[in-house]
Amino acid sequence: MGSVRYVVRLTCSLAALLTPLGAHAQNAVSETTSPALENTSVAAALWILANISYAGMRAQSNPSARWRILSFLVGLPGTLLSFFVIGEGSGRAYGIDIPKRLN
Repeated sequence: MGSVRYVVRLTCSLAALLTPLGAHAQNAVSETTSPALENTSVAAALWILANISYAGMRAQSNPSARWRILSFLVGLPGTLLSFFVIGEGSGRAYGIDIPKRLN
């Protein structure tokens, strides 16, 4: 039970540290021109896709280390949360049943 409390505290601490960074980034984006907003949207979409991809690979216990590492790095810090919350091979990611892979 102590390890769960540690993970929750770590996650809350990371969220508290990253919230001001997100607000600063939002202010910087709002002061730029339209093409920068399009680039930000693409980066946000890539970040979300990396998080979903990593969560699915972890839930399915995917053996592809290359893609798992790449999606983990691109999706930080969200994938760090997925690392602690989703059990390896559990078949569930954030309350959603992930179908088994057909081999």
